[in-house]
Amino acid sequence: MKKTISQVNKQRIDNLVIALNGIENKIPYILKTVFNFKGRKSPEIAEIAIKKLTDKDDIIYDPFMGSAMFNIASVNAGRKIVSTEIDNYTYYAVYSLLAKIDTKKFNDMLNTLEASVKNEVMELYETSCCGVKNYISKVLFDPETHEYFNPISNRENENGNIKLISKCPICGKKQKQFDENDYKKLEETEKLDTSEFPNDKYIENSRINITSSTGADYYGRIFTNRNKKALLIIQNGINKLEKCIERDVLEHALVSSLSLSRVAMYGSSTDILYHVVPYGAQDMNVWELFESKVKNFLKFKEEYSNVLSENPNDNDKYQIILSSYQDYCHNTSNTFDLIYTDFPYTDQVPYLERNQLYRIWLKHFYNKEQYDLTDEMLSKEIVLSNAPVRTNKQKIESYYRDIDIMFSTFNKVLKTNGLIVCTVKLGKNKYFSTLMEIINLARKNGFEYITRIGIDKDDPSLRKQSAYKNTLSNEMIIIFEKLDELNRYWYINNKNYEFECVKLIYDKINKSNTDINITQAVSYIAETILRKEKYCISESDKQIINQTIRDNFVIDKQNAAVRIDSNKLYLDIEDKTDLFTKLYNYIPIFIDKLLSEKGSFVLDDLYFEIANTLCTGDPKTINQFIDDPRHQQGIERLINTYCSTDGKSYERKKQVIVQNDEAIDISLMSGTQFEELIKLLLEVDGYNDVIVMGGAGDLGVDLLAKKENSFGKKELYLFQCKRWVADVGSEPMQRLVAERDRRGADIAICVTTSGYTRDGLIISREQDIGAWDGQQVMDKLNLYFPDQYYNSILKCE
Repeated sequence: MKKTISQVNKQRIDNLVIALNGIENKIPYILKTVFNFKGRKSPEIAEIAIKKLTDKDDIIYDPFMGSAMFNIASVNAGRKIVSTEIDNYTYYAVYSLLAKIDTKKFNDMLNTLEASVKNEVMELYETSCCGVKNYISKVLFDPETHEYFNPISNRENENGNIKLISKCPICGKKQKQFDENDYKKLEETEKLDTSEFPNDKYIENSRINITSSTGADYYGRIFTNRNKKALLIIQNGINKLEKCIERDVLEHALVSSLSLSRVAMYGSSTDILYHVVPYGAQDMNVWELFESKVKNFLKFKEEYSNVLSENPNDNDKYQIILSSYQDYCHNTSNTFDLIYTDFPYTDQVPYLERNQLYRIWLKHFYNKEQYDLTDEMLSKEIVLSNAPVRTNKQKIESYYRDIDIMFSTFNKVLKTNGLIVCTVKLGKNKYFSTLMEIINLARKNGFEYITRIGIDKDDPSLRKQSAYKNTLSNEMIIIFEKLDELNRYWYINNKNYEFECVKLIYDKINKSNTDINITQAVSYIAETILRKEKYCISESDKQIINQTIRDNFVIDKQNAAVRIDSNKLYLDIEDKTDLFTKLYNYIPIFIDKLLSEKGSFVLDDLYFEIANTLCTGDPKTINQFIDDPRHQQGIERLINTYCSTDGKSYERKKQVIVQNDEAIDISLMSGTQFEELIKLLLEVDGYNDVIVMGGAGDLGVDLLAKKENSFGKKELYLFQCKRWVADVGSEPMQRLVAERDRRGADIAICVTTSGYTRDGLIISREQDIGAWDGQQVMDKLNLYFPDQYYNSILKCE
């Protein structure tokens, strides 16, 4: 049921996969340190993708700009990009980064600020070592007990819990133990007036540690009074400077310092912003933090000078726009060749909530209107949040509605055959269900899923991959193509009726005692849709129905009856046990495909191939299949049949084949290829008039043939071909019995690459059905085609 993708895009993506091979997924250090943003993506990977997927004059759109990694990548790739960002804090932080500044003016401002406030700030952190004046760089303590003298031991405070700005000239150490003088200093700072410091109430979200039970839902809760005062001093100094872009850079450097100016866990990064630390905490010198951030901003401007612009809002390389993607796309006349973005996935941090630390500060001290968090911003953010006040963002259904709107909007601004390239980081528990729903919503809105490319920073070892949920590449690139209008999936009232058509016909055939022909099948679906959806079927709709039936069932050449294709997976329609058996038999094909396309693979790749096969159905099916330990063991057994490993990935096993290295593995054939092989075998074995039935099967019959018996009478043979790795059970054998009787055939034979279950052999014996197993097939092939074929399933056994 998958739609055809343009050859141009197929080739481009093939080139991209080759180009990304061996490229490390990393973010340059300076990009991680300029301002606090969670979820940056590798600009190197993005640059390669943009180059491989676009032409020189193409225009790219990033609807969720974030930290502007894709702007950097686009500039380096020589392409123009338009980026929108709904979060005002993130937008203005990026603007201050990308804007060109007057370096002399900036340094003069910094010197003025330093001269006016540095001494006052540093005095707050004054200490001494060996009687010599020094300053605290960091102090380690236990906040809950207010313990500074003997805090809980950790690797950082073994030689004293105060780290100094400079080495003591007497003892030569840069670390000392907190003493009585330090305590007196601390008491002095606790009495300082910090009433200006914000104490706004946050939007509560326990997922990011903003909880009322700890008091973390109030702004000032996670700052010591000393650091509050230091931040206020620097802020007041900045406010006295001339309003200009240079001052904006200083402001955003200060705001970036907030991440570590709070009471943080010792050795902490800036990831966990709102955690109230009871023990093992650190308190850092705010001036030192600010000065470090200023240097980082300047270093960025030096290293990425080619990206800077006098006007980041609009220049010949890019545009950054403060807007929701919906508002921008609704109002723009632009059409884009590529949409490249970081996907708003379900496990994404709610950025508008996470950035409250920075936005509230800027709203208080810099620009009240510019940094306001509005209800409109909150309503348009695509996110799954547990914030009690965001009731419209708490359920997965609302998230999927937002994704539905997103794809619909993208369709309006992307050129036909244009690509959507998304970086995605999926949580393991929702991996398949989320991914399949994303693919289904894309299809509903005129896109087809093409591929996914894993870009995890560290691939798990095969030992770690022994449980499938530890194998998944949770960071990846997924790619969609916009279909032309005639090639879109057929949806009615949010339901994929190409899938529904298959389901309706499958059920109709199973429940009916008489044949249903193709004309009757089309009429039946049209009547059902009218009844269920109040939708009148047009002639063009009937053509879609007709083609869908032909693509998914076998049409009897004699009476145009619609038959179930015994070799096809009817996703989430047929009995789960039968479906799982069929899916298991597809796995060798998946393995062969991965080895042919990639040369090697990890379990992640194989499970994704399985999931992709089932992506038009219920995600529970794939989860049930992979979660079952029996299936996991079976998959592992199959991998070991076809592959060897270096401990990191699987490669094709070198088979021991006598005389002919070009021999073909029949266990890796498609169903159709196996049928053609058996047809050839029968013809050389003395059978006549061998006919392949519809290329896929007719009620369990794949081949018809005739052969004279010992009395010279021509008998009609029916053959069912099962290119399986699982043993054939009773159900396929019973179908063959029924079809033998219906057609009045003399002999019916099941032919498989594997073996038969006990129940299958009972039916064979009691109903006189022939049962050629994999070894018998190989014996016959070796008789007529010596050393040209082999069967890995038999070698495994």
